[in-house]
Amino acid sequence: MAALMAPPRDGLRRGVRLLVWCCLLLTLTGCSATQFIYNRVDVLVRWYLDDYVSLDRDQRVQFDERLDIFLEWHRREELPEYVVLLDDALTILDNGVSLDATRDMADRIELAAVRFQDPFLELLLSTGKDLRQEQRVEFIDNMMAKQEEFEADRLARSDDEYREDLEKRFDKQLSRYMGPLTSVQTDRITSGVADMTRLDRFWLEDRRVWIEALSDILLQAEDDWPDQVRALIVGREEALLPAYRQGIDHNGEVILQLSRDVLISRTDKQDRKLRSKLLALHDDLAALAAQGASALNHNSERVITPASG
Repeated sequence: MAALMAPPRDGLRRGVRLLVWCCLLLTLTGCSATQFIYNRVDVLVRWYLDDYVSLDRDQRVQFDERLDIFLEWHRREELPEYVVLLDDALTILDNGVSLDATRDMADRIELAAVRFQDPFLELLLSTGKDLRQEQRVEFIDNMMAKQEEFEADRLARSDDEYREDLEKRFDKQLSRYMGPLTSVQTDRITSGVADMTRLDRFWLEDRRVWIEALSDILLQAEDDWPDQVRALIVGREEALLPAYRQGIDHNGEVILQLSRDVLISRTDKQDRKLRSKLLALHDDLAALAAQGASALNHNSERVITPASG
């Protein structure tokens, strides 16, 4: 559930989606680490879940079975789509990183995120049905504790510190993928960040309201509580403050233009590294997808489509 605490999907405009995709690539790529990480993502998810709620043995077995089905579906259905996206990303680089192509890529990335989010939510809701009341209390308490940590850490920053953090993150992520940035590129990051609206206060306020609403649903535990959670998620966009929604849209466009400008200004050396990273990720994901197809052929009677609401 905590993974769904990001800004609502309709508010993740093109630039934000592009940045999320870049972050995903940066996280997975490098020294053929993609296959190593992906093949152990079940362990990472279980570790993450342990931060919020302690499952008993039977609950963990049930969760593991559902997670395995979800991951098999993702490997079979989604990884081939990611390979196509990477093929098209390389084509965009070949053709000069046009604005229309970049926007189209961002739209396709959002669709991929939605395809992931909806069945993953159903996995979490199925797990939630197994929880006892004291476990629900534990889950909410841990969610609120994380919220208070975020507030203490992020709201203490001055506006200058906030923008310095953003600049460092942009520089770290892009340079890891392209190599050291030029002064022109770092100046472009600085100017872009200066134009961004500070959103951490809005995000934390929205997150707290959302946790409180979720708490009421989970603790009252009415028969239709899963439907109430689904409705809560769907309604997040409409519940946003106008200033927050405008800030998300504005920052998304700034990020899109900033990222595109940095890509256009890449040096020959940066271009070689960028393509090498993309090709390595492409090959790793293609290999993982092939493993998924092979597993399906050897276990064709197993139903591996995740539950839907």
